[in-house]
Amino acid sequence: MDLPTRLLRYLTYKVKVQGDLTLNTTHQTIANDLHTSRVVASRLLKRFAHEGKLTLHRNAVEMIRF
Repeated sequence: MDLPTRLLRYLTYKVKVQGDLTLNTTHQTIANDLHTSRVVASRLLKRFAHEGKLTLHRNAVEMIRF
């Protein structure tokens, strides 16, 4: 499975488990959980933000569509 798909599944799972659309986490934590670098995770999160799937905040990711 490619990394963008894994990232979306990861975020969707976290939102469902937490029961809240805002995930209080850092890009580094996400990268560690997915076994990738922070730079790659940040790049993908930014791409998803431009696509309207999420909104990035300081130490938080807010899901819009999942």
